[in-house]
Amino acid sequence: MKRTSFLTRSLGAAAISGGMPLAFMRAAYAQSTPGATNAADPGNVLVIVQMSGGNDGLNTVIPYSDDAYHRVRPTIAVDPKTVLRINDRIAWNPALAGFDELYKEGHLALMQAVSYPDANLSHFEATQIWETASPVRPQQYGWLGRYLDRRYPQGTKQPSPFETVALGDTLPAALVSAHVDVPAIGALGAFAYNTGRDVASKQSAGTLYDGAKGGNSPYLAMIADTARQAYHGGDVLRSKIAGYTTSVTYPTDGFSQQLKLAAQLIGTNTGTKIVFVSIGSFDTHAGQRAQQDRLLGYLGNGLLAFYNDLKAHGNDKRVLTMTFSEFGRRVEQNSSNGTDHGTAMPVFIIGGNVRGGVYGDHPSLTDLDRNGNLKFVTDFRAIYATVIQRCLGTDPAPILDGQFAPLAFV
Repeated sequence: MKRTSFLTRSLGAAAISGGMPLAFMRAAYAQSTPGATNAADPGNVLVIVQMSGGNDGLNTVIPYSDDAYHRVRPTIAVDPKTVLRINDRIAWNPALAGFDELYKEGHLALMQAVSYPDANLSHFEATQIWETASPVRPQQYGWLGRYLDRRYPQGTKQPSPFETVALGDTLPAALVSAHVDVPAIGALGAFAYNTGRDVASKQSAGTLYDGAKGGNSPYLAMIADTARQAYHGGDVLRSKIAGYTTSVTYPTDGFSQQLKLAAQLIGTNTGTKIVFVSIGSFDTHAGQRAQQDRLLGYLGNGLLAFYNDLKAHGNDKRVLTMTFSEFGRRVEQNSSNGTDHGTAMPVFIIGGNVRGGVYGDHPSLTDLDRNGNLKFVTDFRAIYATVIQRCLGTDPAPILDGQFAPLAFV
């Protein structure tokens, strides 16, 4: 029997609750990254916020003084009397009071008209492009997964179990790597190895995994080690963050509660350096205003609470948060009071050391590309390059397969 067949059949019997990834499978296929070396760790933390579904940038950062905006969106345009003004041209959606406060404090950078050449408008393919940072050719591993592979080359000591985490039930493509295992944590209370409901089965599993020995086989050693981490991981995590307290009241929505857990991970001795969270869906083909405004409220209020929490614990200056969505929306509204898939969109960078402000001009609503969509100004890979270099302390060129000049937001 082939090695990979053995792993596939044997691991089907083991179920992990809370979204722990199938590390065995990825390790079986792992290939080392040529030329990878450990990079110096600047001690920063990167938080990635995915706005899944394709967020409409024009109703997020609103060109309220542009007649074209009101002309092409007769029923979904935001009333200029209600917006939160950034300057005499653009404003925040009124649901983004949290962003307005962070911006006024100088901790939010607004990157306008972000995309890449010949943007893909398929949800699945566009998300893969943003998560792998590869618009031209498919990539097997995510952009942060490739960073992890270079930071921890195959055969070297691997990171602590919670150095990189996805807060949710699935592992995003951005964190898929060749040989570094990343847990996906849904609900903290449910994050555990699924051994069954009764105490006896749990005790039996603990005895089995703690006593497992790999012998001369690196694959059996890997299975034993990963099983032990999976079995004990939930208890270890809950123990580490048990003493964390905060005076900040978080909103009760799921996204804000994910950020609350992120603050606990960052503020305790879990060694967390990368956190991935998601909010959505922003796929607003119909009835856009109610759905998008609600989600933007969660986004802004959640991130404001998060940074107030970080600041209270002295962690705000070492944490950088970056948002992304797979694409923006069309300029004009559709017949269902929504918007269809488009191109360029704003990206938001938040942090205690971020140079806040507006970066780039708001895209023209009349000078469009050949498909009638917004023209992009900033390639998203330049944002990634800046984050990799100045937050993660690593050369971005090998990870992004090219040179992209860093930007000035940090």
